[in-house]
Amino acid sequence: MNFIPKTYQTKSNHPLIIREAIPEDADQLLKLKLEYLKDTETIPLFDYEYSNNITEEYQLIKKYQKESNSILLVAENEGNLVGNIDLTGSRRKKLQHTGMIGMGIHTQWQNQGVGTHLIQNVLDWAGNNDFISLIWLEVYATNQAGIALYQKMGFKEVGRIDAFFHENEKFIDKITMIKHLTQD
Repeated sequence: MNFIPKTYQTKSNHPLIIREAIPEDADQLLKLKLEYLKDTETIPLFDYEYSNNITEEYQLIKKYQKESNSILLVAENEGNLVGNIDLTGSRRKKLQHTGMIGMGIHTQWQNQGVGTHLIQNVLDWAGNNDFISLIWLEVYATNQAGIALYQKMGFKEVGRIDAFFHENEKFIDKITMIKHLTQD
């Protein structure tokens, strides 16, 4: 299923294009991920643990393009990637109706509405996908901005695992949130 790019304005009136990632984005996407993973306190991965090189990032994008129940979108401003979101559909037959989302926004572009646009576009795409009817995600219990965004987009908390993440010498609960697309 093809994704049609859409154009928006950020809260600070910068142009923003949401589009499907293409293999030629590999270098910029890798740099973007390493930027927002550096010093993050809301993603359970250090930048040095993200081991993809440009070739592997290229292959990852190609993989998303081939999967019928998965998509990788990017947010672009004037030719520069400023955010990404992936919806990874399950390969298991009994779970292929489910997809997990993961998202990251460049630190200089956070709180500008980029995440809202990325999530809305993933939801729109999934709503038109013949396979996906349930989207889920995991979030740090301390990530109040993220939780508020997900709730605004219709996600509901369905589970919590105490002391799941270890961040800055503290244990943090993990919250699982879901959104049923067929009930909206």
